[in-house]
Amino acid sequence: MYKLLFVYLLVSMSVSGLSEENSVEDSREDSLAIRQAVHSVTPFLVRIDTIGGYEKTEDEFANEGAGSGFLLDRQGFVLTSAFHFLHEPTSILLQFSDGTKKVARKVATDSNRMLTLLKVENPNTSFLDRIFETPPEIRTKDSMSIGELCIAVGVALSREEPNIALGILSGKNRIWGKAIQTDAAVSPNNYGGLLIDQRGKLLGLLVPLSMMSDELTAGADLYDAGVGMAIPFEDIQRETVLGKLKTGNDLKLGFTGIQFKENRIFIGEAVIDEVQPNSPADQAGMKIGDRITAIDGNSVTSALQVMMNLRSRYAGETVTLRFLRQEQEKEISLTLSISTKDKKEESSK
Repeated sequence: MYKLLFVYLLVSMSVSGLSEENSVEDSREDSLAIRQAVHSVTPFLVRIDTIGGYEKTEDEFANEGAGSGFLLDRQGFVLTSAFHFLHEPTSILLQFSDGTKKVARKVATDSNRMLTLLKVENPNTSFLDRIFETPPEIRTKDSMSIGELCIAVGVALSREEPNIALGILSGKNRIWGKAIQTDAAVSPNNYGGLLIDQRGKLLGLLVPLSMMSDELTAGADLYDAGVGMAIPFEDIQRETVLGKLKTGNDLKLGFTGIQFKENRIFIGEAVIDEVQPNSPADQAGMKIGDRITAIDGNSVTSALQVMMNLRSRYAGETVTLRFLRQEQEKEISLTLSISTKDKKEESSK
């Protein structure tokens, strides 16, 4: 009996030892994979320093710190978060992975998805040609899975040692369908950095976003709650986004003038509760009580579906709405305008 017990203990200890060794080996392999993924994208990240310009924070004026940005192409376009440009800096300085520094200028801003496009002045073409021989691969939203491992990467704190945070992809189609969500610790300094998968493929560009506000700082307070947002690169690459930004056109949230009762947005039907006077919807003839059934031929049944579709669009886009009015089906096309808030901001410049 004692011999059997002794043999059992030996076997148990051996199995336990093998299990621990396998666990350590798996951990090493995971760490290596993460390092390789980060290493593959860091040549495309730039540190952004702004000089001059201040923002007012409550009763104090404070200059903003460094940020991260992503090199888009050989022409020297860099995409970052609009969060870093709350003020109007007199100079923008970019530091690249080879240690060189270049001056950049602001080209345009997408205030719907909180993106800012920069252009490097006198780019190092040999450096750009070298790194873009093997550009990072972009994942489509359909290929992303909730719960998969993802990594937030930025270079604001150190150009030599990227700051990284590990997490999972915790949501898709967040913030009115504009963002993907992660529980990786995305600090404000990492805005403009990347959200990648464990193979180094691009998921999105890190930005602050909120359901409750369209302000440039909205969503930054979610950092402590373990909620980070990123704009999918699949959406950024669209001609209506990146193409327009490259031509120097600012992009703004599209405005229809259609409103639903606040307590019905998430659970209510797509029945209009208010049409703002002189808005695109009003000028197109829409009325309170109209039930929207389709947008650009795609069926919708809830107020949330309508909001997610329209709030992801830009001013200047044309949409076709099908709706029921007293059981009669009607269809109209309207061109989204900019909001009253954006009009006031433009007139004050």
